[in-house]
Amino acid sequence: MSRRRSGLAAAFLLSALLHAAGIVRGEDGRQVELTADPDARVIEEHATVMGTDISVLIANQDEQTARRAIDAAFEEFRRVEALMTDWRNSPFERINRQAGVAPVAVGEEILFMIGESIRISEMTGGAFDITYAGAGKLWDFKKKPPELPDAEAVRRSLDLIGYSKIRIDPKAKTVFLPNKGMRIGLGGIAKGYAVDRAVEIIGRMEIENFAVNAGGDLTVRGRKEGRLWWVAIRHPRDKARTIAFLPISNGSVVTSGDSERFFVVDGIRYSHILDPTTGYPAHKAQSVTLIAKRAYFADALATGVFVMGPVEGMAFIESQPHIEGMIVDADGDIHVSSGLQKGDSRGERTL
Repeated sequence: MSRRRSGLAAAFLLSALLHAAGIVRGEDGRQVELTADPDARVIEEHATVMGTDISVLIANQDEQTARRAIDAAFEEFRRVEALMTDWRNSPFERINRQAGVAPVAVGEEILFMIGESIRISEMTGGAFDITYAGAGKLWDFKKKPPELPDAEAVRRSLDLIGYSKIRIDPKAKTVFLPNKGMRIGLGGIAKGYAVDRAVEIIGRMEIENFAVNAGGDLTVRGRKEGRLWWVAIRHPRDKARTIAFLPISNGSVVTSGDSERFFVVDGIRYSHILDPTTGYPAHKAQSVTLIAKRAYFADALATGVFVMGPVEGMAFIESQPHIEGMIVDADGDIHVSSGLQKGDSRGERTL
């Protein structure tokens, strides 16, 4: 079930708009006070990790404990980045380099992430597929002027894509890509996983009210004095326009969209989210926002739903008992899952 609003387009701008802490982000990025509450203590820090802005915000906590937790969270992001990157000496770089040659020994954490990626690939019928990187290596979104890859090279790359080809040996703790040229990349799930890890670390320090945001992969915990955290829904083509706010507690909100990494050639927009069945950027949506318990799960599913598009994607969301979502299709129409439609703008999303 979906609801369409012709002429509107929306996406979750995933920075915590903290009614819970008495502040929001203004359209120019400044903090705007909403309350003079003298007890509202908010500590927020930013760092650039995994190629994006990471923010950790802790509410209603003594400063010493909060800063210790924030430092630990940033350190965990750096550890996950080093572990899961695929472009420098890392387990994934070695797996890709040894494709068609030999299995590569990896740790339990890598086995878990690849196993979960395959599970989500199966759930989404291959719309999410970490072997997309076999075609992804052909696309350069930084090149000026932008240039499309050779069509024949894209066609050939499809032989290198297919999550079912990945060979995992849980006893030997190895991963093997059987075809030379195959690649895997965790770009659609690693940030969400890093958020989950940071949230776990902060939670171990007995901090209850906080938000962790990694460039749009957001998890919030608790609340401030009974008030919820709020997330702004903004236009994917005009971020100055706020469509609505989502109140949430103890959940993750993740957006995948085409508004950050893209180029335009001959009037056609090409974004970084590739359709594994074609090797070309998915084109049926502008953005997908999912709400789930875990950020890595929402991260991967949002990518898959973006590839599916509004019809198949919303049917998928409705089939899953523990997720809700919104799809902004290529025409800018909004499709909202039935679970979100049942609530109003004051309703709480606690998962």
